[in-house]
Amino acid sequence: MDAIDKVILGELVRDGRLSFRDLAARVRLSPTATAERVRRLTESGVISGFRAEVDLAALGRPLRAYIDVRLRPGPDHADLEAALLTLPAVLECVHVTGRWDYTLTVACRDVVELDELVMALPRAYGSVETDTRLLLRTVEGSGAPSISALLA
Repeated sequence: MDAIDKVILGELVRDGRLSFRDLAARVRLSPTATAERVRRLTESGVISGFRAEVDLAALGRPLRAYIDVRLRPGPDHADLEAALLTLPAVLECVHVTGRWDYTLTVACRDVVELDELVMALPRAYGSVETDTRLLLRTVEGSGAPSISALLA
């Protein structure tokens, strides 16, 4: 990966919908050469996909939270992982190290739905302890665009 590839990645992180023509103008290559570089970056796995950013509040799920989950020791958690990901509120389920086994990222309609989810974790999913943190706001500039700093 050379300096031009890094600029291409930075531009695509900022705006994944750029046309090859617009991207080419920003990196001072032809659209064909730019498209070829994006194809190579995709085939090599550096670019893993292009996604739409969704406003969860506009979808009726304005309440976001992280839920740390500790489970009983023992059984394989594959069934639990699959079950959690079928819940509409669960956006992400991450297996982590440390005191907790999983961290869930959830988007709920309201506190009632969040409460129901937290209460279901021990009954239906075998958690022995949870810790819930509400997301108050996202600091501007955090998230995917910060990847640009890695490309410098």
